[in-house]
Amino acid sequence: MTVQINKAMIGKEYPPYAVTVERGKIKEFARAIGDLNPFYLDDRVGAASEWGDLIAPPTFAVTFRDETADTAAFLRDLGTDISRILHGEHEFELFRPLRPGETYLCRARIVDIYEKAGRTGPMAFVVRETAITDRTNEIVATMRHITIVRL
Repeated sequence: MTVQINKAMIGKEYPPYAVTVERGKIKEFARAIGDLNPFYLDDRVGAASEWGDLIAPPTFAVTFRDETADTAAFLRDLGTDISRILHGEHEFELFRPLRPGETYLCRARIVDIYEKAGRTGPMAFVVRETAITDRTNEIVATMRHITIVRL
């Protein structure tokens, strides 16, 4: 059975959600990825840095989640189910470091859907982009995520 991906979803924006960065989570994430940079782990080094505090590793935004979201809505919108999904890639563009104690607003939208032939059959690539802004609505980072759907 083949699946048709709903390409009308291109441009769909999901409800914005706020994330507050916790100091302990930055340290936990840095240790988990094996990056022992003192800017991520040592409060004294962070305080003496140009940022005045710890900063998060560049890929930390991957932990940002909308805890209130219906996680299955994305799949329903596309017209598929979890059994057909693969993680494609993540890409991060940072304009300034994410910092503890800051609350960021995340706005996700589907920016593209395209298809390619794979070794095991056709696949759809769904590109989501999340803009991460600070309390003044200035963009701090952009996260791009590609979800692969086996058709």
